[in-house]
Amino acid sequence: MAFHVGVKDIIVAGGATLWLLIAASIYSIALMWQRWRFVNRVTAGLSDLLDRLRAAVAAGDMPAAVKLCQSHQGLAGPILLTALTGPTNRDERKRAIERAVLQAVSALQKGTTLLGTMATVAPFVGLFGTVIGVMRAFRDLASAAGAGPGVVAIGISEALVCTAAGLFVAIPAVAAYNYFNHRAARFGDEMGWIGDEVLDHLTEKARR
Repeated sequence: MAFHVGVKDIIVAGGATLWLLIAASIYSIALMWQRWRFVNRVTAGLSDLLDRLRAAVAAGDMPAAVKLCQSHQGLAGPILLTALTGPTNRDERKRAIERAVLQAVSALQKGTTLLGTMATVAPFVGLFGTVIGVMRAFRDLASAAGAGPGVVAIGISEALVCTAAGLFVAIPAVAAYNYFNHRAARFGDEMGWIGDEVLDHLTEKARR
């Protein structure tokens, strides 16, 4: 006896678990797209800003440096402005810079916790769906008198779709989680370095 299984049959066999994973996949893709656009927008023009800021600070043109930071639309502007115009005490200004950096990094990492959660949970949800499917396949075998092993094989193959769907959700989510956290950490490090550089230059200039 030949068995023909279509996509519709597999989706129906996957049950509520498969629909849950499909919804999670759509949501995670939308979240990744939104975060990618946000990160690119708030870090755009950063290299050019830093080059121009270094040149202005080295030339002693503080008004131009401040104007550069004020006109920048990304997350780096407020941080660098704090380095230029923060508290007069060096230690207090350094702490203000660190707070500004942490705030910016937190904005860059927003949403990554959800991606990390999906990456962790989705395979287990898929496995749960597979276990339920396998149990249903053996139940069908027990209730189908005289049926061959094809009944179980088809049931199990349909159930394994849940495992595949769980991995389909988890793999992109963990990749995006690592990517966005790496971008946030790199941005924080770079802002910390340039903040210290500006502070050192201003301190050296004040001593002259």
